[in-house]
Amino acid sequence: MSVYQVSCPARVFFLREELTLLPEDGFGVESALWCVLERDHAGLHHTLTQCLRGTDSLPPRNLWTRWPAGRSHGPPRETLVLPSCDERFLEGTTQEERCSLPDGHEGRHSYEFGPPITKDDVLPEWMLRFFE
Repeated sequence: MSVYQVSCPARVFFLREELTLLPEDGFGVESALWCVLERDHAGLHHTLTQCLRGTDSLPPRNLWTRWPAGRSHGPPRETLVLPSCDERFLEGTTQEERCSLPDGHEGRHSYEFGPPITKDDVLPEWMLRFFE
């Protein structure tokens, strides 16, 4: 977990009755979830609501909730299965990492989240000489 908040601060809220309507073949859902997209993104907010187990006829899938700004409860909020983003970082290596966001998401891929790089984050040239 990063010590920097890089994701969107928007939240979505579920009533107890709504939580009982979700499938029971996944993990439990919290009543308040944060948007997982990059801060200041355009478009709808998204949060991973539940991971559903695969069956004989269906593969494992992710249930996402998406909503417009200012509408953290009720319509037009929707919860649905969305395909995963296919982008990969360091593809084909032991360090390969897949984007954990839904396909077509706004902003950076999840593996690109991290603290902003500034000149203060770069070692001075005289220190770099110690590593030569």
